[in-house]
Amino acid sequence: MKRFICFALIALMAFVGCTKKEKAPEEQPSEGEVVVKIYHTQQVPFSIILDDLSKLKNVNFNDVLKNRTKPEPNTLPKVSFDLGADVADALIAVQAKNKDALLNITKELVNFAEILNVSEEFLRLSDSLKIMLDKNDWLKIEQKIEDYEDDVTAELYNLENYDSVILIQFGGWVRGLQNASFLIMNNFDPSFTTILGNKSVVNALLHDLPNISDEDLLEKPFYQQAVMNVSKIKDIIYSSETQSYSLMQVQELNKLSTEIVNNFK
Repeated sequence: MKRFICFALIALMAFVGCTKKEKAPEEQPSEGEVVVKIYHTQQVPFSIILDDLSKLKNVNFNDVLKNRTKPEPNTLPKVSFDLGADVADALIAVQAKNKDALLNITKELVNFAEILNVSEEFLRLSDSLKIMLDKNDWLKIEQKIEDYEDDVTAELYNLENYDSVILIQFGGWVRGLQNASFLIMNNFDPSFTTILGNKSVVNALLHDLPNISDEDLLEKPFYQQAVMNVSKIKDIIYSSETQSYSLMQVQELNKLSTEIVNNFK
């Protein structure tokens, strides 16, 4: 993959090598001025994420898609969260080679991108994917979704819509954790569990989530509970030096991530 998605959507647990970037102020502040520093996390390319998913041998990825319900967000923060979560589900659909599910998910992605006011050129994803699906060209499909997510989130960042960038990151990571832990706990093999434990990602989220600018969202009980759940997830991830986890720990990761996803609904 030639490009990295410019923020941490982090859909599914293969996350490695995350770094932080700081947006520097254009001018030096005068004495007494407050400088706001904006952070985002570098995204892992789909090739790495899909490679990690492929380690789940003999797993039926469609089991996740069977349990999937169409998101119906009623606020802009929830739209951003669900856009990220949809990309996590798209990864599962690509791995399962489930055409119908992928098309349904991409229609949702386009709808959410439109609500977030991105350029019109990003609202034709479903049509182009349909042509690739007719040819069963899954490698190009993977690249197309990567490029799409890259461009949409880069535009949101350039529009200084930093809250959406963070919440897309959050939605992708949490839904990815929920999906992966569900598959692992129902097909348990200790070797599978190593894809769940990335310390860089959870640390970045715990830095970013309490620092979004939407004060109304910060005060919502469901959001405060979500941040607390991320802290609990961090405790589990850090409990193993080898990043291998017990069935009970995987079940707890699934419980915590499911609570977050359900609360955002």
